Amino acid sequence: MDPLHAAALAGAGLVAGALNTLAGGGSLLLVPALMLLGGGMPATEANASSRVAIFAQCLAGATTFARGGVTPVQAAVRVVPPVLVGALLGAWLATELPNRIFEPLLLGTLAVMAIGMLVNPARFAPAPGTEPREVRGVLAYAGLFAAGVYGGVLQAGAGLVFLGILAGGLRFDLVRANALKALVMLVYIAATVAVFAAAGMVHWEPAAFMSIGSVIGAWGAARMAMSARGVMITKVVVVCAVIGMGVAIALR
Repeated sequence: MDPLHAAALAGAGLVAGALNTLAGGGSLLLVPALMLLGGGMPATEANASSRVAIFAQCLAGATTFARGGVTPVQAAVRVVPPVLVGALLGAWLATELPNRIFEPLLLGTLAVMAIGMLVNPARFAPAPGTEPREVRGVLAYAGLFAAGVYGGVLQAGAGLVFLGILAGGLRFDLVRANALKALVMLVYIAATVAVFAAAGMVHWEPAAFMSIGSVIGAWGAARMAMSARGVMITKVVVVCAVIGMGVAIALR
């Protein structure tokens, strides 16, 4: 791979790793970057290959949160199973979608999620001292299953979806919601990587360069407390980058 392209992929991974750990939406950079810099990779294979970098960043983030003692492990026991089942189904569906259908789906999702990136995650957060809710009832499990299906088909924006469920729905504070999100995504992303790899859709070399940046970004974001202003600036930069990448993909 061209060294410049490899460095650009690592850079996209670094920003995405930090953003995914703080809130979500990093895949909005990963998939377009792979399509533009990964040797003409089609959208379906870029979607599959980006999971390798996401797994790496989730591993780094989840490990750092766990060492800090903020991961609600008991809640994960209830949250992970429905998400995992949904993600496996979604990943299988993604392997069956032709690129002529998947690429417009990706571009549409990029547009919607780019707007959603401007929402401050703190708006989802409950008031200090709020007791988290338990996962119970058909609707709760159905919602987690549906989120898993979405993440299995198209990872872009899935972190924002899970943050909304865990902080807005289950009422975890943002730190514990992000820690739980990292653990949940670590499990289901590992399963989806296996599905896509079995289908021969993963490009390992560009994914490896992207993973290097992702690990550094996730580790740094999990350790550093960023101001709300800093998070918003990062999101504006990412939104602009996503719009530019989307236009480049549409015109290529």
